[in-house]
Amino acid sequence: MQAVKEKVKDAMSTAKAKAREQEAKAEEKAGKATASSSAEKELVHQRAKAKVAAAKMDLHQEKAIHKEEAIAQKLHHGRRHHQHHYGGYGAAATTTAATTAVPPAPAATTAAAVPPPPTTTAAGPLHHHHAPAANRHYY
Repeated sequence: MQAVKEKVKDAMSTAKAKAREQEAKAEEKAGKATASSSAEKELVHQRAKAKVAAAKMDLHQEKAIHKEEAIAQKLHHGRRHHQHHYGGYGAAATTTAATTAVPPAPAATTAAAVPPPPTTTAAGPLHHHHAPAANRHYY
């Protein structure tokens, strides 16, 4: 879904850049018609080229922003689904809860001070991501 949003945003940015380019070319044409010397015509042409280049630069910047948003969304989406799994899965999760005791927090600390999750279990080290299920598609 994020890829579709990115493509739509890119298409909108491209249309906006094309409109700015056409506007610059129309201004150039009008400016050349009113220019009295070749030096003025050259000046009008250079200004139009600068406006076209600025439109293209803005287009590339907007596309980069869209890509950054897509990457940030993808990273956020991945963390959102996996951050609550501290003890592992299946039997390892039940043995971890039964064998690992978390010491109580001192009375002077706040509720925000949470001890880190255990790093090993009887089954071996924990990993942030579990093995994907055989019948699930994540991407």
